[in-house]
Amino acid sequence: MIRLRNTVKKYGRQRALDCANLHIKVGEFVFLVGTSGAGKSTLMRLVYREEKPTRGQVFVGGIDVAKMKLTQVPYLRRRMGIVFQDFKLLCDQNVFDNVAFVIRALGMSSREIKRRVRGALKIVGLPDKADAFPGQLSGGEQQRVSIARAIVNGPPLLIADEPTGNLDPQTSFEIMEILEQINKRGTTVIVATHDQMIVNHFKKRVITLDQGKVVRDVNVGTYE
Repeated sequence: MIRLRNTVKKYGRQRALDCANLHIKVGEFVFLVGTSGAGKSTLMRLVYREEKPTRGQVFVGGIDVAKMKLTQVPYLRRRMGIVFQDFKLLCDQNVFDNVAFVIRALGMSSREIKRRVRGALKIVGLPDKADAFPGQLSGGEQQRVSIARAIVNGPPLLIADEPTGNLDPQTSFEIMEILEQINKRGTTVIVATHDQMIVNHFKKRVITLDQGKVVRDVNVGTYE
């Protein structure tokens, strides 16, 4: 699914990633951990082609995304869902329209859009919130909406960058349980986090970054 080969990303003289090598297989659930500035978000931005590596290769589904033309990037991102810490919802649109936003651009029929949105909201536990607006929801509910938007197109890859960073511990566990269920449906899930309790509880594969280097990779690990 994802492979980095001797990947370097520099900002000026600073190396955000330093000769990173890793392989994430189809269907895995992976935690990326490390202190702030360790390179977690940089690695994710390389995967969804927000950034290009300074050196090395980044493969997604067998394609070196660093060599993609800009016109091809939207097609890459249609094959992945992306969840952010700050939700990035459209405040002037209701939940249904927020979730439907991406797939409306794909030319689907209204009937198919409705079916997919309802299905995604059911998965995240918000089947009765379609008409609500983001400002009427709790932080946990807003993150659930952002997850529904990320999975509504059925992507094979879900990337979550600090998805529980703004949430209380109980809500954080509920969000992670949703991501775990999505993974069990066959979606590859990658979560960048600094939440030790979350990582220690779910016991998934843990890749640790330190100053841009992959320093630890454990199949069933904890935060260390």
